[in-house]
Amino acid sequence: MISQCPHCNQSLKFSQPQMEKFKQALTKLPEGRYLKFGCPKCRTPIEINKDGALAEKAKVPQNQTAPPVSPPEAPDIAWLGSNVEEEDALVDDVPTAMILINDQAIRQQVTDVLKERNLQIHCPENVDDAISGQRFKTFDVVVYSAEYEDGPVDTHDFHKFMSGMSMKRRRNIFYVLVGNAVKTLYDLEALTLSANLVVNTQELPYFAKVFQKGMKGYESLLGPYISMLKQYGKS
Repeated sequence: MISQCPHCNQSLKFSQPQMEKFKQALTKLPEGRYLKFGCPKCRTPIEINKDGALAEKAKVPQNQTAPPVSPPEAPDIAWLGSNVEEEDALVDDVPTAMILINDQAIRQQVTDVLKERNLQIHCPENVDDAISGQRFKTFDVVVYSAEYEDGPVDTHDFHKFMSGMSMKRRRNIFYVLVGNAVKTLYDLEALTLSANLVVNTQELPYFAKVFQKGMKGYESLLGPYISMLKQYGKS
């Protein structure tokens, strides 16, 4: 992995989670393509090839220095037309949703609705991956099945993780519980379960309407509060 920006010659220092994301992205990178990211110092785009080295076309000749001020290039949007792991290659600054539902048909119903709302979808392989993913990224929406783990939902490892999350992070996540025993749009039950919305599996054909109604209530309740916190430099 390159350790120096070829444009401003500043050292590139990445955290361990960032390095892991780079490794995952490079593993999935098709042959002949380059991974592009901006230098944290000068903001100039850097392109690297599959082995993490600077792409040949991006190398700056040693006797040539980059201009002190140059406008950034347009972003690389080649990924828009590809089907390469779109669900896992999450793009920054685009709303994201994590879905933990074992039943494939139910998961697809939920995924289709959230994709229509332009959310990027991430479906972790297991609870450990889900919790690990949450430690480094805050998802805008989390949909969890009350049948994902054995036993009552309040004994589930992932649900306990969500319930015990600091409010600074938790209030920015719209947490939806889907299950056979919960009552759709029953706010008191959602509050008891530390969720923002509960949806019974029977009503999943109407998930788009239920989700919209639940989100509207969430935004009207917490929206002004969160805006005020940001106004005073808090989150």
